[in-house]
Amino acid sequence: MTDVPSLVKQLDALLAEALGEVSAASDGDALEGVRIRYLGRKDGRISGVLRQLGALDPADRPAVGAAANRVKARLEEALDEAAAALAAPEDAGRALDLTLPGREPWSGGRHPVTRVMDEIYEVFRDMGFSRARGPEAETEWYNFEALNTPLDHPAADEQDTLYLRDSVLLRSHTSPVQIRTLESHEPPIRILAPGWVYRRDTYDATHTPAFLQVEGLVVDEGISFVDFKATLAEFARRMWGPGTRIRLRPSFFPFTEPSAEVDVKRVVTAPDGTTSETDWLEIMGAGMVDPAVLDAAGVDSERYTGFAFGMGPARIAMLKYGVDDLRTFFENDVRFLEQFVPGGLR
Repeated sequence: MTDVPSLVKQLDALLAEALGEVSAASDGDALEGVRIRYLGRKDGRISGVLRQLGALDPADRPAVGAAANRVKARLEEALDEAAAALAAPEDAGRALDLTLPGREPWSGGRHPVTRVMDEIYEVFRDMGFSRARGPEAETEWYNFEALNTPLDHPAADEQDTLYLRDSVLLRSHTSPVQIRTLESHEPPIRILAPGWVYRRDTYDATHTPAFLQVEGLVVDEGISFVDFKATLAEFARRMWGPGTRIRLRPSFFPFTEPSAEVDVKRVVTAPDGTTSETDWLEIMGAGMVDPAVLDAAGVDSERYTGFAFGMGPARIAMLKYGVDDLRTFFENDVRFLEQFVPGGLR
């Protein structure tokens, strides 16, 4: 006879039988066999009982369904508990050994190039400079032509510059920020322009196709070469110590005239207290702003003069921390980066 009490009784009997098999299971395969045998949708024994629901009055079916759900939930709980017990390590019941040494947390720190960027900001902020930014996708006008660089110049060739479409390109230096600032602000101007720049350079010990650059621009009435040299000399002393000297070597840049490469000679103190000077090392390119650049930005070159400079913070960091391969800064090797923690080197 098929009625509600008999079906519920069958379900309870199956539960008791299944729980006995769960207790006797010695491994995961045995537990999985119990699960399939009783809870399988097609051939499971509980599903077989539920197939008899069709013989019941529709009003009686919910009671049997509720009993079946209760039995399934209890059996699934027992299976999960048994599986967890089998998976537990053998020493799970042992007391915690408090004599084991603890693990120190990782010490977070600023990246060495970021540290150098912050130092550069601080030095020039004290000299009255403010920061300015511009887009990384630039036009040929701002990246070349406004900076007194014709489009037939080798720097504008596709072999050196990364073009996006038409006359839009990834800026090859942060100098376009100088033009945008001159167009939107009246002198006096004293800015520092940091940002990423992109060039078709080979990735090696001294070059990367994408790198940070910091450029400075000063424009005002009466700015002279003396102001230019004094500013960079003060920067070098603040970065590497009061005994640091700078040297200006004649060079050429389309947007400055005269132009110079800036070298530094540092004073190094040995562990025994003796001091010595390093060789001359190049740190930046610089020069007096070419009048053609001021005219292109709408600034009266008869009234105003200025100077500009540009440097790579990663190269400064190489010099400052004694790193001989630029790629070290980009490889994210924790063994290298963990040396740099708040307050200085560990």
